[in-house]
Amino acid sequence: MGTYRALRSLNTRLQSLFMITLVFRMGTLAFPFYAAYLIQQHAVSSSTAGLLVGLYGAGALCTDLVIGAVIKRFSAHRVIPASLLFNALLLLIIPSVGNTLALLLLSFLWGACYEAFTPATYSETVAHSSLDARKVAFSCNRLAINIGMAIGPLLGSLVFLRNADAVFYINAALSLLALGACLVFGRATPTTSGLPVAGKGEGLPEVAPHERSRLLVILLAALPVHVAYALPPTFLSAFIIHYTSLPTYYVGVIFFINALLVIVFEVPINLRMAQVSSSRSLVAGFLLAGVGFFLMGFGQVGALLMVATVLWSLGEMIVFPGITHYISSISSRGTVDRNLGYYSAGVNIGVMIAPALAFMLVSRPSLPSPWLLAGFILLLFAVAVGVMKTSTVLWNKQA
Repeated sequence: MGTYRALRSLNTRLQSLFMITLVFRMGTLAFPFYAAYLIQQHAVSSSTAGLLVGLYGAGALCTDLVIGAVIKRFSAHRVIPASLLFNALLLLIIPSVGNTLALLLLSFLWGACYEAFTPATYSETVAHSSLDARKVAFSCNRLAINIGMAIGPLLGSLVFLRNADAVFYINAALSLLALGACLVFGRATPTTSGLPVAGKGEGLPEVAPHERSRLLVILLAALPVHVAYALPPTFLSAFIIHYTSLPTYYVGVIFFINALLVIVFEVPINLRMAQVSSSRSLVAGFLLAGVGFFLMGFGQVGALLMVATVLWSLGEMIVFPGITHYISSISSRGTVDRNLGYYSAGVNIGVMIAPALAFMLVSRPSLPSPWLLAGFILLLFAVAVGVMKTSTVLWNKQA
């Protein structure tokens, strides 16, 4: 009920953005099966499939680095429909292309177009929420993403085995549906009810004090978070199947627990923590995540994995809205879009680093488990944030 009330409290623009994001993320059918599709349908080698998937990530990363300037030039409410349209067009084209060189270009462009949607929605969230209500608004945005990402890959798994090409066409159709919703509802004028309506950059100064040093600190603090939270989607299945004696179904159980907790509890938790300072929120989130990932290192005990999943899921609910809210609070009106783009780039860097690092660590018994290492580093950063918050140059104490 707390989540429902929070969604109802959003102004009309943020409610529309929630629905557009939900439909778009529900359409994430193709990418989870892209490597398998390339090997099965195009008979490419596993290394070539890995290269093509990597180029998708490279395209997404490049977008994150330039998206601030693009949003500043064209505005977020134009970038969102353009991202949806070009994403759909690329999804319709890729199944009919058999040339590897062409797929290299298409994979890069697909990642670039898909990724443009996320920082643009961050920008719209900032533009249409007051500073006090922004943490809850970001939580609602993450709720739409998590619900969609729970449905999309599941639907893709049901479709892929019957008709591999269909995952691209259904994905494209849902992108076009999101585009239609964007064109119909996306320009809705926010009402005065619900979360307070803001002008672009409300609560943000023209020039933010110590912005560069504070931004560098929070981006560095966010990087181990991105790497750690990339481990479940990129490494967990291989870890359970090949490095523990647990039944394979534990993979599904862990993902189910995480999705259920995030969907049900993230918004209520952030409603209750709306007035808690960013430093306290992040320290609490880092501690929960650190302990959770550390316990994941004891993977032979199934019950312990369940407890660990609950802990790092709670950490996830606090840390991610907390970081995006804090980045917006330390930015100036002219740099908030760029800074949120840099944050999104960190997400993709984490996805690119995590699997390679994890498999390198587990291949050498003398090295620590990737779960133990991730947990230990997050605990160190919890202490580091607690120390850095005492410095005005490094941390915004009012955020």
